[in-house]
Amino acid sequence: MGKQEQPQNQRPGQRPSRSELRNSIVWPVVISVVIWLAGLLIYIFAPGRFDVLVSGMVAAGLLIYLVWYQRRMRLAPSERILSLLLAVPAILGISAGLIRGDALFAITGVSLSLLLLGVQRALTIPFSYRMARRNFARGNMELALDLVDKAIATRPLFWESYQLRALIYLSAMQFPQVERDALKALELRPDAHPVHNTLGQLYLATSQYERAAEAYSKAIDLSPKSALYHFHQGVALYRLGDVREAAEALAAATRLGLPDVTYELQAYYYLGVALERNGEIEKAEEVFADMVKFREGLEILKENLKQQPEFPELPVLRADLRDMTKRLRAAVPQ
Repeated sequence: MGKQEQPQNQRPGQRPSRSELRNSIVWPVVISVVIWLAGLLIYIFAPGRFDVLVSGMVAAGLLIYLVWYQRRMRLAPSERILSLLLAVPAILGISAGLIRGDALFAITGVSLSLLLLGVQRALTIPFSYRMARRNFARGNMELALDLVDKAIATRPLFWESYQLRALIYLSAMQFPQVERDALKALELRPDAHPVHNTLGQLYLATSQYERAAEAYSKAIDLSPKSALYHFHQGVALYRLGDVREAAEALAAATRLGLPDVTYELQAYYYLGVALERNGEIEKAEEVFADMVKFREGLEILKENLKQQPEFPELPVLRADLRDMTKRLRAAVPQ
């Protein structure tokens, strides 16, 4: 019963995936520790060549990391070479700083490489993709589709374009095209949790609950703090009749904090019904009592469903909405 979501890789404040955390936090710490230990060993066993050996080791380490990182990002060979060339100022700056004992060289070199790599990243995102994303956010679907088609023609290995096109097709309920593009995006970037979310949305809309639960399980593995992923997984498990697992997923969604009142209302509704069907009547009553706090989302949900075109899951959602309405009327004094 959730609303169509914008591309999640573009939402402000999104929590990074495990792989992104490793790249941004864990690996730099590990590399720093390794360099420090290696420098200590060099200082003990070859103090006369400390500066030269450490600077060479740092330069080699940066090159190895960049080669691995560019390969992981699945960039074209020419783009990988360019990225490595843009890292040269950092390598030279670190080397010069260690040899001369002046940190200014290292700071200048690293800053220049970061600036150049940032410019490269901005230039390697197709302009037509940026315009397509902007038009999609504004609801201009036909123009967005035309632009993202051009982006894919220009950069066929840019996974974000396939993800965006899948979302455009999902908005139009063109389900075969959604699956095609989402699977292509995952082929290019297997750890992209927003794409697993897109597949999950597709499978929920087409009442393929087992596949939806599987898609959201993968999304949660990559981004475990996403409340929406837990919510949608809970709905899929609820549809499958696995009410105990559904209740756990929905409870996790409520703890993590859902983005608006409509999701909160739905999460408490499905959680209460799941507990009720599991025989936990007292807990279910407590949840339904809490559900009343989000009753202002009911009219929004009704309006959202009225605006939806027909799709396989819609009759089930309407039935849930009728039951939700009855429960809220019984709970709220007239």
